[in-house]
Amino acid sequence: MSLLFFKRVLANPIRVGYIVPSSGFLTRQTAKRIDFSKPRVVIELGPGEGCHTRQIVRRMNAESRLILIELDDQFAAHLEKQFAHDDRVTVVHTDALHLGVTLDNLGISNPDYIVSGIPFTIMDRELREKLLSNIALAMGPDSVFITYQVSLMIAEHSFFDLFRSEHCLLNVPPITVMELRKSAAALNVAAAS
Repeated sequence: MSLLFFKRVLANPIRVGYIVPSSGFLTRQTAKRIDFSKPRVVIELGPGEGCHTRQIVRRMNAESRLILIELDDQFAAHLEKQFAHDDRVTVVHTDALHLGVTLDNLGISNPDYIVSGIPFTIMDRELREKLLSNIALAMGPDSVFITYQVSLMIAEHSFFDLFRSEHCLLNVPPITVMELRKSAAALNVAAAS
């Protein structure tokens, strides 16, 4: 565990959401779900110190883009420094609740993948629903939402359809990696707005 991660957990444990960073087993299991056989646009929400980010960057091809959306100012500064020499990576210091506006400002619509381990189950219900709604609205019909969670609650959400999941027992805590697509209900909501 890095000193930065430890300090941020102590400063705001609810925002960070986990007491230790994701294991290498989990980061590899998450990143391998992204198909870089052609250029992709990947959004990572709440990358923290970048342990999943590094795995994604290792697999990316030269034409792909990775947008990191991080609320914590110290994590955002750390990510900017860490990926300063990689033109494929853009760090945006903002709240994931502003996902739609952030993507509009970057000229991105319908990203190929949205990746996040934001701990939805410990969030206030209203905040969680707003965030999940924004994620679903940002997705196109072929976008994939990859999330790693302790609970399977997101897999049962009306905005998403689960099409694949895998447990990662070699993580603290053990966690499930899920691949979700935008549900028909979410597509109808998007069409109506």
